[in-house]
Amino acid sequence: MTPLDPDEINALLARHAPGGTVYLIGAGGCGMSGLGHLLLDLGFGVAGSDLVLNSEVRQLQSRGASIQQGHSSAALQAKRPFLVVYSSAIPLDNPEIQAAHESAIPMVRRAWLLASLLRRQRGICVAGMHGKTTTTALLAFAFDQLAAAGSYAVGAGVPQLERHARFRPGADGVSPFFVIEADESDGTLRSFNPEHAIILNVDEEHLDFFANLEAICREFHQFAEKTTGKVFFCADDPHLAELFARRAGVMTFGFHDLAMYRIDRASIVHARFGSDAATEFDLWHAGKKLGRFSLRLMGEKNISNASAVIALLHQLGFSSTAIAAAIAPFRGASRRLQELFADGRFRVFDDYGHHPREIEATLRALKEQGARRLLVAFQPHRYSRTLHLLDEFSACFPEADRLWVTEIYAASEPEIPGINATMLVTAIRNAGQPAEYVGSLDDLGHQVREAMRPGDVVLFLGAGSITEAAHKLAEDLHQDIVMPKAEIFQELLRQLSPATVVRPDEPLARRTTLRVGGKADLYIEPASEADLAAALCFCTDHQIPFLFLGRGSNLLIRDGGIRGAVISLQHPNFSKIEIVEDRLHCGAGAKLKAVSVEARRHGLAGLEFLEGIPGSVGGGLRMNAGAMGSWTFEVVETLRFMSHTGEVAERRASEITVEYRGCPLLKNHVALGAVFKGERTPRERIEERLRLFNQKRWNSQPAAPSAGCIFKNPKTIPAGKLIDELGLKGTRVGGAVVSEVHGNFIVNDGNATAQDVLNLIEIIRERARTARGLNLETEVEILGEN
Repeated sequence: MTPLDPDEINALLARHAPGGTVYLIGAGGCGMSGLGHLLLDLGFGVAGSDLVLNSEVRQLQSRGASIQQGHSSAALQAKRPFLVVYSSAIPLDNPEIQAAHESAIPMVRRAWLLASLLRRQRGICVAGMHGKTTTTALLAFAFDQLAAAGSYAVGAGVPQLERHARFRPGADGVSPFFVIEADESDGTLRSFNPEHAIILNVDEEHLDFFANLEAICREFHQFAEKTTGKVFFCADDPHLAELFARRAGVMTFGFHDLAMYRIDRASIVHARFGSDAATEFDLWHAGKKLGRFSLRLMGEKNISNASAVIALLHQLGFSSTAIAAAIAPFRGASRRLQELFADGRFRVFDDYGHHPREIEATLRALKEQGARRLLVAFQPHRYSRTLHLLDEFSACFPEADRLWVTEIYAASEPEIPGINATMLVTAIRNAGQPAEYVGSLDDLGHQVREAMRPGDVVLFLGAGSITEAAHKLAEDLHQDIVMPKAEIFQELLRQLSPATVVRPDEPLARRTTLRVGGKADLYIEPASEADLAAALCFCTDHQIPFLFLGRGSNLLIRDGGIRGAVISLQHPNFSKIEIVEDRLHCGAGAKLKAVSVEARRHGLAGLEFLEGIPGSVGGGLRMNAGAMGSWTFEVVETLRFMSHTGEVAERRASEITVEYRGCPLLKNHVALGAVFKGERTPRERIEERLRLFNQKRWNSQPAAPSAGCIFKNPKTIPAGKLIDELGLKGTRVGGAVVSEVHGNFIVNDGNATAQDVLNLIEIIRERARTARGLNLETEVEILGEN
């Protein structure tokens, strides 16, 4: 059957729209499932098949697509499609391809149909051997953030996008942008005809299809020739420089001194593990600093690729400030250095990297982030790639402290005699890098787990099934700490008194004043100091991470919740307030407002400011909480506390170092209670002061759920005033809104997620940085997993 050209494909689609059925062979592949979403958005019926009904298929089925498991000519004929689509992974002797051919149903390859759909809008293609998935996802995400949301098709899941492909019609007759990841692996790159293109790199890759590097370069040259607008290419790639340096209409990006959008390498500040901060860098254009940008992705390759996105958006007319705010919250695509597990002991990442250059860049990025010991498990992808790039593979793991290699993932490619993982391990060892061969994925997971030590970073690499081993290890690690694991849960209950509350999978949103956040694996509310000490020792003995939760103010818990135990001292035995002369003896679980009320009832002044702080005594001590110009330790006489190993001590406040919004001692100890000092004063004077404080608070603080002040005040200007002057009051992300009453409050309008709040925080920080040169530090404590 003669292949249809793009105009013929679009004409065929027009004749059968809306409602005609398109049949996808191999519907569960990321590219094919994305195409399914685009077709559903356009009003077509979608049917199809795949050997495995994976999450991609289930998402299509949830939208009404009819996808069956297994390939059957009868199933295809029963759906009566007007068009059949297949990917390069489907062999031509597939029974459904044969049935379509016999029934004279038009057939097209996936890339051809995608290229045809691209013509309907202002197409932007992202191409290159490495990094195009993350770059495409970043660009699509940025357009959404810039309120210029168009269509997109990304070759992997993107957690911050509703799905990885979407077709949006233009509003008011304006054609939106259509951002796609353009695949070069099967010779279909030249089928695309975009308005603009980003080309990240060219490398010796896909040599099962291309004869050599020269053939690959020809493919990219032809692709560039079909781009009608600007071609953005990386100035650091010598092959791209040779191909396009003399071409009209090109823009360059990267670290190279001659790049039109040049990254200032000296300005890069890499985020460290355990920090919520992002990597930051300066970008220069036309001899001037364009701006400082923040990125939550690791490594210089991601910085370079982000500069491509910045360059394109800047050329489209967006301001550097708006671009910076748009890219700052982005957290990446699935299987692209995706963090699967993190606690106080380990971090586990899953990455799609399968080419030596990708591997080397990924390992370097993890080391830049502060990884102490890096454990790497690698699954080679394709026999041909392993054969052609053997020397490069043998030299790309120098950053690995331990390295395991498992058998080659064939990806439907026939085996090449003598090419196997054992041969690769030998080559790596001969290059001076220790490596171990592991035959099965089950054994791989076991060996990695046995080698892990606290503080290790573990990376699973490969485009094949090794992701299953990564997820299995992450699940096992979760099970190590997730309660209840029956025997551990029962053991904990046996060690605590019946009066202590112990619950698994406790929702935490209702325990925070912001009303967002996921679940805690385990919630413990000790009934006594003895039970608290026992719980702490139990967590230490079983390597269960733990944290203390007061009344949940000044706290933002991420949507993934807390791995391990959350301990709260809200039991009545920890919440007592006793008055002895002019002193208040208060348990850590007592509400600060209750302390203020009791002081007023007994005619004790000086504690009125506590009435407006929505926290507990323990939390107020740990954060040295303040309001109305006063702070907690100003009125504390003595502090009683417990170490994390269960020892109890007491110390006078004058002997304790405190700081603005912090008490270092309570970072590794827990407050049990404190004695507050008051001053005998007529009650009417105390009530008048309370009335003035309440009036000021009601006039200056929002009533909607919040975590209190989000940012610490910079030295030069209060954070609330700064945010007001930047015009950010009322700025919204999802259900999170910058309060119109006080700019340093983010409120929950009733349906906010923690991620909404985090994204809004980053928008504010980026605006403050770019507009005023101020780095806002969060006062609110941010905990948990994404």
